[in-house]
Amino acid sequence: MKWALWSLALGAGLGCSTTYDPYYYDDAYYDPYYGAYDAAWSYAWIDPVYGSWYLSLPALPRVLRQQANTDPNAAAAQLAANANAAFTPAGCATATASGATVNYTFNNCTAAISLTQISGNVQVALSNNQGQLAATATSNNLSINGEPYTLSMQIVASPPQGDQRKVTITSNSFSPAHLDSRSNQGTVTWVAGSGCITVDSQAQSTRGSLSSTTTVSGYQRCDHQCPTAGSVQVHTSEGTFTTTFNGSNSVQVSAPNGDTRSFNLNC
Repeated sequence: MKWALWSLALGAGLGCSTTYDPYYYDDAYYDPYYGAYDAAWSYAWIDPVYGSWYLSLPALPRVLRQQANTDPNAAAAQLAANANAAFTPAGCATATASGATVNYTFNNCTAAISLTQISGNVQVALSNNQGQLAATATSNNLSINGEPYTLSMQIVASPPQGDQRKVTITSNSFSPAHLDSRSNQGTVTWVAGSGCITVDSQAQSTRGSLSSTTTVSGYQRCDHQCPTAGSVQVHTSEGTFTTTFNGSNSVQVSAPNGDTRSFNLNC
């Protein structure tokens, strides 16, 4: 991810002495990126095996769904076999399944939604969470879009409602180039095979002595296009910073005093 290009628009705040740390503006820009990465990984790992996992389960009572003959080992084997379709160009990713665990090695790969220039190693462990498909992912020496990236997340899929897919995510994933820590919880929804996602989440992050809580609402993005909808609120000790998405390749983050900074989106 390139460093954002931003400029200060004075407007109504002309002459105001309030100065905010750039971290607060940056968080409104970067947290949706990391949320989109979480969503993209979820799409890559859950969408290909979702139908097989939940086949015929919607008609079953919950207690029977928990006892159904779901097989994490078979799902892992299916994901490994699907690597060339999920990550392009063909051959950029090698994936091997051992039991319910898939080990990936990436070399400058691209994946649906928002992932580009993926290089390094990722391990995904699938499991049966009371009948629901679950995955835990970690990384080693991973980079995304030219920056080092720490991947640490848990995904739990919900039972199907027609073609609608929904997962709940708990993630500590972020780029150490911009944050010291990030803890995120949220949901991602999509229509099977669509390449489009919607994200709603809340994250806590820190950089140095500063901290913030970021709420992302209705963030919508399709395959490597700019986000078409959604809003972000970054709650800090100095007030709330906000931005919205409308399909443009840039966003403006508004500070509590009305100042704005513009960021170019990498989409």
